[in-house]
Amino acid sequence: MFLERVCIATDGSDLAVRAAQMGALLARSGAGRIVAVSVAQPSFSLPDDGAVPALDAVQREFERAHRAALAHVATIERIAHAGGVSCDSATPLASSPGPEIVRLAQAHGCDLIVMGTHGPNDANRLFAGSVAQYVLANSPIPVLLLRDPREAAPPDFAEDTAA
Repeated sequence: MFLERVCIATDGSDLAVRAAQMGALLARSGAGRIVAVSVAQPSFSLPDDGAVPALDAVQREFERAHRAALAHVATIERIAHAGGVSCDSATPLASSPGPEIVRLAQAHGCDLIVMGTHGPNDANRLFAGSVAQYVLANSPIPVLLLRDPREAAPPDFAEDTAA
């Protein structure tokens, strides 16, 4: 499989940076092109009294989310350029990043999506809607998920004796 374009999805975490480094290596082995994607996710909460937030507060939150996404893709752009790889970036605004990552990877003609995943832990063991799970389950493009080895469960080599 020849990689012409690699989509690197980032949330700005250390794990996402490590995934970007891997994505840049993979892109360099092919045509050397990356699409860096960070979805700007505004976060809103309604006060207990049910009052609607003021328009200027809403605008500030949109701007905060967009600045964060721009900073995340700027990191990927630096990694790409240091590795001799060209990089386009996208920072769409959405409440759910998974569909946007898949949509943008397809729109840019990517051959692979690379992203980090934290996987289940004690805090979210019952939570089944992670971004990585969505992308893996719904992308027609191959997906490479990188986990922090410190978060991986050790393999269970116990033999089944109830045969």
